[in-house]
Amino acid sequence: MTIGAIVAAAGTGSRLGRGSKALVRLNGRTTLARVLELFLALDEVDRIVVVGPPSRLESAEREVEALQPRKPVVVKAGGESRQESVRMGLAALGGCDFVLIHDAARPLATAALVRRVLAAAMESGAAFPAIAPRDAVKRVEGNRLAESLDRSRIVLAQTPQAFAYELLARAHREAADAGLVGDDDAQLVAATGHLVTVVPGEPANLKLTTPEDLEVVEALIREHETAPR
Repeated sequence: MTIGAIVAAAGTGSRLGRGSKALVRLNGRTTLARVLELFLALDEVDRIVVVGPPSRLESAEREVEALQPRKPVVVKAGGESRQESVRMGLAALGGCDFVLIHDAARPLATAALVRRVLAAAMESGAAFPAIAPRDAVKRVEGNRLAESLDRSRIVLAQTPQAFAYELLARAHREAADAGLVGDDDAQLVAATGHLVTVVPGEPANLKLTTPEDLEVVEALIREHETAPR
């Protein structure tokens, strides 16, 4: 059985205001390097494709080289959207049995989370991690409350997400043909009619989107990396 990983690292980070999110340094190391270290340390993962920012591809390649990876790691330019970038990553990865998709903007994912998602995908073909919202969830129209939603039926999706390779490749082909734009790969797979399993995510698996996120994630990393062992 072969397992590949795609690191989605082509985002421009416009809301973060620090350039490419994959190349933002947190306590001395980039988010890309941190995510790569996670997958390189997992014996389950056979090869990795980094879908990087086209304008800073050489920087992404240097991050890979600095890690001296002992398994194949390919760096490819991403597309105009995350969905297009993942599709290009699938093509670069080539055929394998299962594929993990993870955002470089989530540098705090753990090996335990990756293995939990992968195990679920091996059983059902598709899985993603999620956490429950802590606040009340409302649907609004303009600036008026339209509906209060049942929190027990709402989750906040995370990555890594894992899929049977052929299932995800087909989902991306069908989405491209239909003009479907999804929030993530789980949505594209669900659109094919395939059931997608949800597994417990991690509250600390935050995504870098705003400057406030950056402060929180960096504080968590500093606390972990400066704590006595």
